[in-house]
Amino acid sequence: MGQWRLEISAIGGHGCERKARRGEKLYNRCGKFGCADCLAYDFVQMLRVKGFSVETARFIHFPGARQEVVDDLLSNERRMGEF
Repeated sequence: MGQWRLEISAIGGHGCERKARRGEKLYNRCGKFGCADCLAYDFVQMLRVKGFSVETARFIHFPGARQEVVDDLLSNERRMGEF
């Protein structure tokens, strides 16, 4: 048993949550099959339910860009930026 990391970099739609500002909770989960925000959040929650200790889980929109937006998938909170 040991630490491991999964990194995924993808291009496509950025999902449903657009209204939250920095520090606000991300409550607008649409649950649609192709929603990147919901898929990422659900995957992290599934790992936790299955007994994995998830240390960090972030969804980064526009990585490296000046308008980068970072969502914390553990606290379900917007950590940086806004749309």
